Amino acid sequence: MMAKAKVPSVLLIAYWMLLSPVANAEWVQVTGRANVVGGQYELARKQARDDALQQAAMRLGASIEGSQEMNNGALIKDDITVTTHAKAKSVVVVNETIDGDVLSMVVNADMVKIETQLCSADKANGYKKEIAVLGFSVQKPQQANLGALYDVDRKLPSFLKEQLVRLDNLVVHESSQYQLYDELINAPTTETSQRTLTKVVKYAQQMDVQFVVSGIVRDLSVVDEDAFGSSIWKSSTRYWGVADRSRRFAVEVFIHDGFSGSVVFQKHYELTDIWDADPNDQVGFASPAFAETAYGHSVAGLLNNIAQEVNGAMRCQPFMARITRAEGKTIHFSSGASTGIRPGDQLAVYRTYRFYDSDLLAGSELTNAKAALTVSQVHPSFASGTISVDSGRLNIQQDDLLIAW
Repeated sequence: MMAKAKVPSVLLIAYWMLLSPVANAEWVQVTGRANVVGGQYELARKQARDDALQQAAMRLGASIEGSQEMNNGALIKDDITVTTHAKAKSVVVVNETIDGDVLSMVVNADMVKIETQLCSADKANGYKKEIAVLGFSVQKPQQANLGALYDVDRKLPSFLKEQLVRLDNLVVHESSQYQLYDELINAPTTETSQRTLTKVVKYAQQMDVQFVVSGIVRDLSVVDEDAFGSSIWKSSTRYWGVADRSRRFAVEVFIHDGFSGSVVFQKHYELTDIWDADPNDQVGFASPAFAETAYGHSVAGLLNNIAQEVNGAMRCQPFMARITRAEGKTIHFSSGASTGIRPGDQLAVYRTYRFYDSDLLAGSELTNAKAALTVSQVHPSFASGTISVDSGRLNIQQDDLLIAW
């Protein structure tokens, strides 16, 4: 019997919902609701507030992306993603009521529209840039004791890599065994006044990537250390929900250009939420038990937002590939089909120069060789093409670049 061929059909829908006129700021009143489970009123209040703010953000606009996959005429996948484009500048709780197990909270929120920057659909956006996600340093390791979050330096970049892979716009490599920063307080401005790190270029060349993502976990502290005490009294206050079990999470994320070592993206993120695991539990970062906590749920959401911002920042960067070998009119380079390279594509050839300024600080400069390479042979991770003149005449060498702007 002949097997039926699997014929997938993917429908991608993207559209904007504009539910109110665009404004710099706008007060809206919304009602958020949450179930009270096990007498955890504090957690229910937080969830009701989050629900209200989500609704308020939707009032100012959201983008909705949906994807469907068909197999032999049957719908096997139907995903919807909603991304809001507003944040709360100020929040005032107007009223709070409890009806049975449902807590309702009415809030007035001063919402600010977030202007999203989208790069044009230029040639560079037709290719997937290759990035490496390195290990994240922890500024105060002792703060990881509660919940045994000692593996945050490796698990955080792993989680971030998974989110980036799902976005499917980058080729992502994880090398969390490497960390960039020895002096954390002033990172990444520790080595040169140009905000470059020589180790970035070394790792980028070693892993053959265009960009390097790194970061520092700045804060894992709790608001009230006494709330997690081991006495009977402290255990009772936690049980009845009167102890302040809030915990902070702050992380700073950097993206370095792998060719020059320059910082192309830097942003600080932070949140505070309830650490509702037992103080003695060895939870671990990004574990199933971690995800069950209110704190872990919020951290996962924040990391998802970080992945989207990193992905967006990469859209605005040119596509670059290292030249690995030049022989006559044939040039071999280090990107292939996995990044979207196809036979017939044309890339501009650039010479790279290293220089030192008056302070003996290393810099990098690109010079247009005024030649275009036409791709002829493509393999998964490398390719080759030809130029119209002999590469020797242009002095094209290993580690020069091909660029699509």
